Amino acid sequence: MAQAMKKIPPEHQVEIIAREFEDFVYIVSHDLGAPLRHIREFTRLMIEARGLDSLDQEEMEYVHFLEVSLEKMDKIQQALLEYSRVSTRAGPSQTIEPSGLIEEALRILKRGHAKDSEEIEYEALPKIYADPVQAQSVFLYILDNAFKFQATGATPKIQIKADIRGDMTFFEIADNGIGIDQAHVQEVFRLFRKLHTAETFPGVGAGLTVVKKIVERHGGEIYLESEIGRGTRIFFSLPAAE
Repeated sequence: MAQAMKKIPPEHQVEIIAREFEDFVYIVSHDLGAPLRHIREFTRLMIEARGLDSLDQEEMEYVHFLEVSLEKMDKIQQALLEYSRVSTRAGPSQTIEPSGLIEEALRILKRGHAKDSEEIEYEALPKIYADPVQAQSVFLYILDNAFKFQATGATPKIQIKADIRGDMTFFEIADNGIGIDQAHVQEVFRLFRKLHTAETFPGVGAGLTVVKKIVERHGGEIYLESEIGRGTRIFFSLPAAE
């Protein structure tokens, strides 16, 4: 009689599926890099050989469309690679001052869309024990969204609070942005799920997906509360420093 196949417990099935998905994402993101570079380089060589001045209006539109598409594909590839590296390139945890992560995130954002007139409030925040590179990404992505999703002409106002509960530090980052319908708050954590068009708010919709994976890798949790026109509050936890 043939031996019966061993049944895999449901919790192990979930782990296997998650592991296979991470492997798939890494392979796709890694293998997309070379073809994208080749397309970009051969497109450049083709245009140089032809000469931009010799292109008519319609051909210039084709070139522009190709450049925009390649840029979007590059961002998607980079987002997939970063998502996969949360597990594959994780570093050791160490004691970190959250205020330093916030200051570094603001320095980076100053080179982008952040304005000098933003108002950010935070007092002394408890130290955390985490991978410093990944913890930096958490604050960078959340603050980036707080600056980005603002009504035209509005001054970003952000308030950061934290307290220790047991062995975890719980953070709350509140902004005065455009907000989203509470019915869609879970969708923002899905990979490449955008609630706005790229023309309105640039991006590929991967930031909070990466944040969620980092937080959960550290044993924390994340959720948000929001209301259209009244801003968003993101709550997440990371291990407290011993």
